[in-house]
Amino acid sequence: MAERLPPIRKTPVEILADLVAGHAEALYGGPEKGKKYLLTFSERNNSIPNAVKFFLYDLLAEDAFQAGDLETCRAAVARAADYLPTAQAETLQRFREYGPAIRMFERGIALAFDDGEFEKALALCDEAIALGLGKVYAAKRASIERLM
Repeated sequence: MAERLPPIRKTPVEILADLVAGHAEALYGGPEKGKKYLLTFSERNNSIPNAVKFFLYDLLAEDAFQAGDLETCRAAVARAADYLPTAQAETLQRFREYGPAIRMFERGIALAFDDGEFEKALALCDEAIALGLGKVYAAKRASIERLM
């Protein structure tokens, strides 16, 4: 009787690398293809580590926004925010490298502003500032405050 092979176990960093590589390839077909890839990846892989889910939803927020799917974008921003602390804790080096490319704040602020949810937009600015994502979010915050 043949021995059964043990299942392949990947680390969160390896799963993240697979996600990012597959997404980059899918984006050649445009944001709609990128969005579809991310949604399929999410559905197919029921055991995605929570740290990886942050990156998945952050990428999805951008692709959905670019594709004009604002409801999916809103949901992705909210889900990314839920998983952000875990991504910081469990994949710190990768999170630092990815930090300047985080999309959820930009898209979340724009959607909140368009919806007239200025407090929500300010909260996202504050969160981005706390993460050290640059002066651009301080400028956005000041701009929103002037409009209130």
